[in-house]
Amino acid sequence: MLIRKYILKEHIVPFVIGLSLLTLILILDRIFDLVDLIIGKGLGIKIVLEVLVLSLPFIVALTIPMAVLVGVVIAFGRLSEDNELLALKSNGVSFIFCLIPVLVAAAVVCLGMIYFNNYILPESNHLVKNLMINISEKRPTVKIRENIFIPDFKGYKVYIRRKDEKRSKIEGVTIYELKKKGKPRLILAKRGNIEFSAGKKIFTIILEDGEIHDVDEKNPERSISMKFKRHTINIPLDTELVRKQREYRSDRELSAGAMRKKVEYLKKELKREKERLKNASSPQERTNIEKLINLKLRQISKYMVEIHKKISIPFACIIFVLLGAPIGMMVGKGGIGIGFGVSVGFFLLYYLFLVSGEELADRGLLSPFWAMWLPNVVMGAIGVYLTYLVNKDKNIEPLVERLHSLSRRILRK
Repeated sequence: MLIRKYILKEHIVPFVIGLSLLTLILILDRIFDLVDLIIGKGLGIKIVLEVLVLSLPFIVALTIPMAVLVGVVIAFGRLSEDNELLALKSNGVSFIFCLIPVLVAAAVVCLGMIYFNNYILPESNHLVKNLMINISEKRPTVKIRENIFIPDFKGYKVYIRRKDEKRSKIEGVTIYELKKKGKPRLILAKRGNIEFSAGKKIFTIILEDGEIHDVDEKNPERSISMKFKRHTINIPLDTELVRKQREYRSDRELSAGAMRKKVEYLKKELKREKERLKNASSPQERTNIEKLINLKLRQISKYMVEIHKKISIPFACIIFVLLGAPIGMMVGKGGIGIGFGVSVGFFLLYYLFLVSGEELADRGLLSPFWAMWLPNVVMGAIGVYLTYLVNKDKNIEPLVERLHSLSRRILRK
């Protein structure tokens, strides 16, 4: 019992470090994606943090299986490097015995991830999708640019020939004040000042030495012109983020139960369309019905892929124990860097299989079940084979050399 506790304890630190590093890397990638929105839309720190927090469940859903693999490879690599596994084996403790506590822990993580992916992840995906749509609809912050009509003001188009950034002085101003009906009012000025109110909710243009050209509302054929020494225009700025709730949910915003209901509904519709196809009276009608049938088949496949994905990715935690433990023993002498590199390499390979399977399922070339479970089957078979070799003391030196070579290449990239 003490041996199993010790082995399990050895996995905690590398798992936590791996989870923290991998999550941080993906968070930084997410921040880079938000930079354009922060600059272009003038988002505050609070909104940016909200987007990051709501993105965390999606990130964690990927990094936890990765961290399991990293933790197992590093832990077993350390135990192998310090000859602790060899000492245990000389005292009659088999490699399989050492794997049992880690497999049990991975099974617990797997069950937790299935619940997480089915209930927490869809809700966070829905919330972040709503927020990103609201952000995309937010009016950008005002940018005063020279020699171009600025379209950021509601009801106005502003042209400024020259601007003094330090003193907020402007020269050669042309403003079209848009009306609901009729032609716009034209305002020209030689110079002026610009300023924003507190909170940047009102943009004020103070014009000097100019003239206004307008159309007489009573007699549209008659124009009105007037000169001014000073004229002030206050333009309200609508730059606040308006939050709207959207009811529609995509496949990644639904639980497995909700997707199964949609699949059942689509299957009923599919059955009706196939009956219509039998009774189609013209080639055009048959073509239209066939297109509709193909569309519904793709929709069903898409939902089924997501349903299987909610279970297959968590189940990879168990697969990664079978794969990572013997790999850790093989690369143990290479240290933490080699172990981390090999872990990331194998996970990237797993993820590539997963994405490729999803693409094949969407095209109808592979069933949703095999699309999501084939990576686990392949990796699991490799893991079982490597575990068998290590447990039976088979010669694994050629494999060790290949893994060291592969890991060095990954770390260089």
